[in-house]
Amino acid sequence: MNKPTLMAMATLFILVGSAFALPIIQLANAQYGGGGPSNPGSGNLTEQVLLAKKKVQNAQQAGAYGSGTPMLGANLNITVLFIGILVLIFGGVAAAFFIMSRKGSKREATT
Repeated sequence: MNKPTLMAMATLFILVGSAFALPIIQLANAQYGGGGPSNPGSGNLTEQVLLAKKKVQNAQQAGAYGSGTPMLGANLNITVLFIGILVLIFGGVAAAFFIMSRKGSKREATT
């Protein structure tokens, strides 16, 4: 591989890597943003600890488990219907690919 191609690939790798890394770094730093009208939840560390303790206390209360919408409790037949539809769709696509792969003409591999 010649040097210009290698340099172009290295530059491309760095640009793509920074395109993925910069948003992650900004997202990680966003939780510690300064207070103000646009970010009312941010405060000093003591306020954040008190809010976290309140959240834990609220979550430990009786009846504070989930949103209250049963996933498998009341409407099991609807869940089974959705799962069946998904199985039919993805199974049909897989079967179509399998049948297409068996029908194709066989050619010798060229190297």
